Parts: sequence; C-alpha cells; structure tokens
Amino acid sequence: MKHVTAAACAIILTAFVAGAQEAPEITGGDDLVKKKSASWDELWVNPEADFASYHKLYAWEPVFEFRDVKAANATTIALSRGAEDAFRIRPEDQKKFEQIVTQTVLDELARSKRFELVDTVAPETLILRVSVRDIISRVPPNPTRSGNIYLTAVGEATVVFELIDAETGVIQARISDRRLIQPQNRMFEVNSLPANAATVWTDVERWAGDQARNLRKALDKAAKKASS
Repeated sequence: MKHVTAAACAIILTAFVAGAQEAPEITGGDDLVKKKSASWDELWVNPEADFASYHKLYAWEPVFEFRDVKAANATTIALSRGAEDAFRIRPEDQKKFEQIVTQTVLDELARSKRFELVDTVAPETLILRVSVRDIISRVPPNPTRSGNIYLTAVGEATVVFELIDAETGVIQARISDRRLIQPQNRMFEVNSLPANAATVWTDVERWAGDQARNLRKALDKAAKKASS
C-alpha cells in the first residue's frame, strides 16, 4: 500500500470514530458459511465473496462494549493477587482503551500490501466494522498501592470483524475471537514486570496490534489467492 501521511491518518481516524458516511443496509448474514480457522474462534465467509475485486478498505465506526462490573472492595482486591476477578474500568480508562485500540488497528491496516485505507465509501471497497465486546479488566484498582502484582493478562474481550461490500451492503465475512488481552509473544505467561499504567497500556496496544495484524494478513492472503 502507498505510504499514509499523518494528515491522511487523521482524516481516516475521524471517519473511523465518527462514522462520516451513512452505512448501507447490511444484509447476507444468514448466508455465511462457517470455515475452519487456526487463528480465530469463528470464521464465517460468504461463498460468493471475491476478495480480489476489492482494493480499498473503509474502517467504519467501531463499537466498544464494557461488561458492567461492580466496584471491588478492599477485601476483594487483597484476595485477587492472581487477577482472576473482573474489575470495573473507569470511564476515563474506557475512553483511553477505545482510542488506543482504534489508532492501533488503523496503523496496522495501513501496512496492507493489497488494500488502501480510504476515508470515503466507493466501488471496490470493503467496509470494515469492528466490535470489541464484553471487555473486562483483570487489573485491580491502584495496583501499585496493593503491592507488586504480576498479571498474566490485563483483561479479556471478544473482537468481531465484519467485512461488508460497500455497494450492496452484503456481508462478505465475519470473524469472532475471544482472547485474553495480552501480547501473542507472551501468551499465557505472567508479565515479568509488576502491573502499572505503563505496562497495562502497552499490553493493550500490543494486543490490538496482534488482532489487526492477523486480520491484515488474512485479507492480503485471501485477495492474493482469489486473484491467482
């Protein structure tokens, strides 16, 4: 893909967050066929999809859904050094989570070799609709005040990617995956550093980058396979 300037990224990010255009009427979800996948929990594909016919990718307004978790009391925090409980995420942290994930996904998709990120819907365009659902935190409030806490994961969430034909509104593919919020290079391993704001947000960014990278590679592979 061509180099995306900072100004272009800002325009795309605005469209991504605000939903600058009206989405077409979405159809075809019942026609998807489930495929085996080593990368995701579920992969559904439209049997008529031709990914070689698409050259542009429009990122639609993402959806973030946080689980409603009761505030933890001091006793709960003291007993949860293994971070097995789900903790409430403050509104300001929810906002930061959304910003980090959104920007990280866009940055990774901009590295595609076959798709150009665009800020307007046009022919030969796939609309990407991202949903991050049932987001929970495994990070106790003020972890540094409770002594050093070492986390396997800072949280957990279900990511859903939907790829939609921009002209017809027909869903071409749907991907669903629930994962611990941790980098792939540290899968199921405890972080060697005690939890603090820096380590938590770094893990969120790396996790979002891993999810988007898997999607980018799969899209590029599907388009290359279809064109050949």
